[in-house]
Amino acid sequence: MDWGEGLFRELVEHSEDIHIVADKELTIRYVSSSVAKILGIEPVSLLGRNIREFIQREKFENLTTHLREGTGRFTHEFMLPGTGAQMVYFDVSASQLLDRQEFQGVIFKLNDVTEKKLREDELIRSNRQLDQVIYKTTHDLKAPVMSALGLVKIAEMVPDGEKDQYIGMIKKSLLRLDSFIEEMNDFYRNEKLAVQREKISIEQLLLEEWDNLKNLYPDNAVDVFWDIHADCEWHSDRLRVKTVVTNILSNAIKYMDLQKQNRFIKIAARVTEEFCDMSFEDNGIGIDPLYQEKIFDLFFRATDRSQGTGLGLFIVKDTLERLGGEVKVISNQGQGTTFHVRIPNQIHQSIGIG
Repeated sequence: MDWGEGLFRELVEHSEDIHIVADKELTIRYVSSSVAKILGIEPVSLLGRNIREFIQREKFENLTTHLREGTGRFTHEFMLPGTGAQMVYFDVSASQLLDRQEFQGVIFKLNDVTEKKLREDELIRSNRQLDQVIYKTTHDLKAPVMSALGLVKIAEMVPDGEKDQYIGMIKKSLLRLDSFIEEMNDFYRNEKLAVQREKISIEQLLLEEWDNLKNLYPDNAVDVFWDIHADCEWHSDRLRVKTVVTNILSNAIKYMDLQKQNRFIKIAARVTEEFCDMSFEDNGIGIDPLYQEKIFDLFFRATDRSQGTGLGLFIVKDTLERLGGEVKVISNQGQGTTFHVRIPNQIHQSIGIG
């Protein structure tokens, strides 16, 4: 090894970047040891392979164009065979390796920009989501507002004995409006607020949420059955747990089967050292099998009976992901639906989660 080669190796082996040297046919001849740290693979496993394997065709053409011009720099999802399935993003610079002005190969410098790229993707996703929410909510909020205003105008002109009927209709429109606003609050809080850790009484939380919801739907009589057990304390984010419970229970009430005489909702919860498991079973109208995989999508509505924004179950799934939890649904059309929710118990954490 001559002095120049030794200096090169010394520089690249102490770099946080990955350096790759390929010959004029673009066969890999050298890979710096940093590839093991970043991708979890041994440098020797890449020797003898061609750069073409890791670059999309259109990107490869871009690379060769840059090399013909003498040097080039481009950002590229440079795929290397790592130990996991996660894509690793690199900012790649490529320059000719010359010997007496003759082209001998290419030196690639790969700077890991995965964290930056993921933040950019998340920002794009959030902005796109926000645009959708603003457009959809603005559109949907007009209906209950215009309905209430129209009913007020009619109520002003009818005899006193008929006013109560219109006041009841106005109340329903305003409750729709309140539901929309609450969904927007849930969406905003889940997106913006840090996840908290606090002691929660699951029995108290469930009872409070049911009391709040049953007053919003007084005409829909339903029997409620409780089965709650707490073997230990439970710690999580109370506001987010409340959001999950409210949205699921609200759906159970909205989509009751009014043709059935014995309507019911069964609410069960069990707290252990590891998890809080909850289930919400109803004998409502159920969900069409064609739609069961889509019910957690943004703005999806599985039935024309829906009067919400289509955000409720999307918020449930997104909230649970932030809590490290999960939700599963079992439903038979015409028979009813059961939501199973699992949320980790943060009782042993000494600091907040998030």
